[in-house]
Amino acid sequence: MAIDPALKPDALSFIGVKEDAAVPLILQLLLADIGIEFLRMAAIHTPTPLSTAMGLIAAVLIGQIAIDVGLFVPEVILYVAVAAIGTFATPSYELSIANKFARIFLLIMTAFFHTSGFIIGLTLLIVFLAQMKVFTVPYLWPLLPFRPLALWQVKTRVPVTNTVIRPMIVKAEDRVRQNRSH
Repeated sequence: MAIDPALKPDALSFIGVKEDAAVPLILQLLLADIGIEFLRMAAIHTPTPLSTAMGLIAAVLIGQIAIDVGLFVPEVILYVAVAAIGTFATPSYELSIANKFARIFLLIMTAFFHTSGFIIGLTLLIVFLAQMKVFTVPYLWPLLPFRPLALWQVKTRVPVTNTVIRPMIVKAEDRVRQNRSH
C-alpha cells in the first residue's frame, strides 16, 4: 500500500495503512474529510447545547460503520481525526480553512505523482507563500526576508507596548516610538 516504503525510517514503521481496501486510499481520505466537514456544518446549524456531543457521537458511529463495511481502513479515520483536531485547534477559522486547502492540495499531488508530487507540491506551496504580500508586507515576514530580532519578537510574543522601536517592515518615518510615561 505504501508508495515508497524505503523512505520511511524504521522508527516510524507503525505509521501507515496495514491492509488493503476496496476503495483507493486517496478517495478514502477525501471522503472522510468531506464527512468531517458535513458533521462540522451540522453542528454549527444545530442550535442546541447538545450539538457538539451529538456530532461527536455521530462521527464515532459513522467512522466505525465505515470501517465495518470496508469503506475505510482504521488508519484513515485516525489520520483524518488528527487533521480535524488540528483544524479545530487553529485559532483563526480562515487559517484553518487555508491549512485544509494546502493539506488537500498536497494529498492530491502525492496521490497522482507520488514522492516527487509531494516534493513539487510542497515547493509550490512555499513559493506561493513566499511571493504573497498582504498590504505590501511579505506574508512570511520576518522569516522571508529574514529579520532575526523581529522573528524573535514574533516567536516570544513581545507586546507591542513594550517595544521601543517600530518594525522596519512598516516603513515608518520615525522608527522610535513616543515615550509612554505621559
